[in-house]
Amino acid sequence: MKMLLTVSLLALALPAMAGPSTTIDFTGVANGTAVTNQYAGAVFSLQGGPDASGSPLTGAFGDAGLSNSASGSYPTASILDVKFTGGADGVSFVFNNEGWSGGGGRGASFYQAFDKHGLQLATGSIDGGASNTDFTVSVGNIAELQFNNNTGGGDSWLFNLNKLTFTLVPEPMTVALFGVGLLGLGLARRRAA
Repeated sequence: MKMLLTVSLLALALPAMAGPSTTIDFTGVANGTAVTNQYAGAVFSLQGGPDASGSPLTGAFGDAGLSNSASGSYPTASILDVKFTGGADGVSFVFNNEGWSGGGGRGASFYQAFDKHGLQLATGSIDGGASNTDFTVSVGNIAELQFNNNTGGGDSWLFNLNKLTFTLVPEPMTVALFGVGLLGLGLARRRAA
């Protein structure tokens, strides 16, 4: 009976081990702020394209949000990269696709989610008309999230990440150690009785 109680407590405790949900709202950050690692749980950087030489800035062209620009203007990087400090679940974001295609309409960007081994978990298109649009990534344990302006690295195309929400989850080894600890407590209580 006591072992059943211990296992039940473990089953109830495991979901609670995930950290609290974190929301980063870039629309309230002063324009021109370089964003790298000042937010707990996530590190931001730029990759590829005409200019990935600095940190992503908020308020490019005076628009709210974290952009794929290191200068606040053109040229831009192709990718705004987010690396989570642990696996992330419940990932959602608000995106503003500022770039314009040669045809005069807004262009299509996309996002990709990767696990800690670099394997792609999910990808999704961000319609060229996406302006302050909510997206939810339907997979969990995401180690890296990339926003790509879909120019193949050859062109500047501005976008803004307005808000990012995620919950960090514990590594499997942490969960295993927690379970062993609870099992040990259960066995110690059993010996004492």
